[in-house]
Amino acid sequence: MITIIGIGTEPGELTQAAAKKIAETEHVFLRSAKTKAGKAICKAYPHVIPLDDAYTAAGDFDALNAAMANAVQEAERSFGAAAYLTDGDGTDGCAAILCKTAKQTEFLFGVAPHKTRGRTQSEVRLSATDAVQTRPYLDTALATHVTEIDDAYLAGDVKLWLMDYYADEQPIELFINGKTLTVPLCELDRQTGYDYACELTVAPQEGYVKQKYGFSDLKRILARLTAPDGCPWDKAQTHESIRVNLIEEAYEAVDAIDGGDADAMEEEFGDVFLQSALHCDMAERFGEFTVADVLTALCRKLVTRHTHIFGENRAADADEALGYWEAAKTREKSYVSTADKLRRLPENFPALLAAEKVYKKLHKAGDTADAAFFADVAAAPARTEAEYGKRLFALAALAATDGIDPEVALNAFVRQSKRAFADAEQNGEIADFLRKLCK
Repeated sequence: MITIIGIGTEPGELTQAAAKKIAETEHVFLRSAKTKAGKAICKAYPHVIPLDDAYTAAGDFDALNAAMANAVQEAERSFGAAAYLTDGDGTDGCAAILCKTAKQTEFLFGVAPHKTRGRTQSEVRLSATDAVQTRPYLDTALATHVTEIDDAYLAGDVKLWLMDYYADEQPIELFINGKTLTVPLCELDRQTGYDYACELTVAPQEGYVKQKYGFSDLKRILARLTAPDGCPWDKAQTHESIRVNLIEEAYEAVDAIDGGDADAMEEEFGDVFLQSALHCDMAERFGEFTVADVLTALCRKLVTRHTHIFGENRAADADEALGYWEAAKTREKSYVSTADKLRRLPENFPALLAAEKVYKKLHKAGDTADAAFFADVAAAPARTEAEYGKRLFALAALAATDGIDPEVALNAFVRQSKRAFADAEQNGEIADFLRKLCK
């Protein structure tokens, strides 16, 4: 039997059951005697064997955890029982290996309940290695606690991760060299004395005024705006009332992309994101669906349609990857015909975009109309609405056969026209402007 015991992070945080188990077990191994809790354990129980030497011998954390687990298992095989002690609640890389490979294990979450009352229970706690490998999303309204910062390089990686969520000068509490310091986040990797015992804590960021925000902050802000005493305008909106805003913001984002303006893109993508968040907030209040439902559906779609990444298919190029996506989409949507696919196209697509989509789906279905045919149709005279519609469709199809997006092409020409007219007007050359422009 191997017993895994969490010893907490401060002296005196053991439960009576954990203390009794340590005292009566002959072969007890401690992950590190350099932490505050570890030092207290060694002082109280002289028979405990620290495993700090493994840090020097191991090349990385995987090797370290494997070496520690091997030492504990060797003792258990030789003597029938052993215990492994580690900071916190008892969950770490070595404990995970022991649970997977040992014949029998038991856990004692050894922190005394009265010792946790003064701490925040709302915190994210993880090792530095896990933090830089997984880069989990943080909610800064919770405390962040990072342990096992054992060298400056790892500290630097942790710093870069945290700077996605906190200001460079954000004060952090750093335990290093047996002392607790308060330093700015930007100086996390400029200290001396990093080892397994080194850890940091960032206090919860309260309120609505911050230097950096995350998605959880956006949810809280929207909840405040739509609270009973919130903003009258925000509370009054419905999906239908702000429908046009989504279209407008999407076009403004496209303008920013076409202009190659990174600052504008940053702002406009935020506005598009806001529209989605507003609709999710409404849906939650109306009892329709939640943002979790939306994200679940999105992630499920990304996984199930990328069968060449998450499934057995393999794509040699972008076209083959798109083919797998379309095949997966057809299965999910239960399309049985091209007509099914055409019916699912949004009615509110811009007309040229809709024409391009329809042409491409008909072409994939086997329609053999070629560029020469569409060129003849587009050049024919038109007088009625139907005739103009036919010729515009032919132009969209002709552009698509040449790999050109007709919506983008027309928008680009309109922008060019506006700029050219401004120059012509300034130079007094507006006579026959359009004739010259369209030559």
